[in-house]
Amino acid sequence: MRKLILSTILILVAGAFRGNAQSLQNTTWKAYITGPNDTVTLHIGKDTSFVTMGAGDVVVVKSVCRISRDTVSLQDFEGQYQCLDGTGVYLYSIAADKLVLKMVNDPCDGRATAINGIAWARVSKP
Repeated sequence: MRKLILSTILILVAGAFRGNAQSLQNTTWKAYITGPNDTVTLHIGKDTSFVTMGAGDVVVVKSVCRISRDTVSLQDFEGQYQCLDGTGVYLYSIAADKLVLKMVNDPCDGRATAINGIAWARVSKP
């Protein structure tokens, strides 16, 4: 009986992590960033992400985006604010349609300053 209960708990925990990673893919989030003093929108796809400024017509950075359990890594490859110093790794959490990224490691001070600890609001798809 104990083994059955423990197995059930492990399956539920593993499912929660898998579900968390899936919930980040193909989502869109908005936040106000003080650096450029503007609203930015983070678009997360399956394996890439991009950030647009203001009305959404200007892409300011594109990144390879890898999601694993509760971690997301970003490696920029294009854009006005791209950081070529390496890959940033962040723990993420989603609660009440808010996304928060907490830096684990990021060699790019600009990216870390811009996104670490910022609360992003989910943008609903029309």
